[in-house]
Amino acid sequence: MESERRRFHDAVGRFNEERAMPRGVLLTPVTLVNIRDKRPTQYVIDENIEDSTAWIGLLQDNWGPTERNFENDYHLALCCLSDPGRPMLHVSLLRKLLPSGKPLDPGLPEPAGEFSSPEEFELCVTGQLSALLEKILHAPATAGLHATA
Repeated sequence: MESERRRFHDAVGRFNEERAMPRGVLLTPVTLVNIRDKRPTQYVIDENIEDSTAWIGLLQDNWGPTERNFENDYHLALCCLSDPGRPMLHVSLLRKLLPSGKPLDPGLPEPAGEFSSPEEFELCVTGQLSALLEKILHAPATAGLHATA
């Protein structure tokens, strides 16, 4: 989903400029770039999740191949969300619909949004960022809030 990763960065930049920064918030996207196998760097990924304000994951029909599987990342983000000592305020999944119409694998959580076009993807991302911004603005004052996806 390289094209979505690039579009995500663009969408966060536009959202920052138009909506977040005028309200005193700057969201910083953190994504995996050029990493086919994330397992050797999983400890860094875990640290980023634990220090983040948001986690937004993208799925097609499953969690991904073994070397780039995001199920444990999602569960770690949920644990951070339930821990009041962590800055996590928002966890969501977005789903890219496949042209074949293949359904989600059984047991996957319901996505917060689904998309099949670049425009729909950006609308989904903007919706999640809007929800996050409201949570940040209404959260108790916390230093060092930042978002990752």
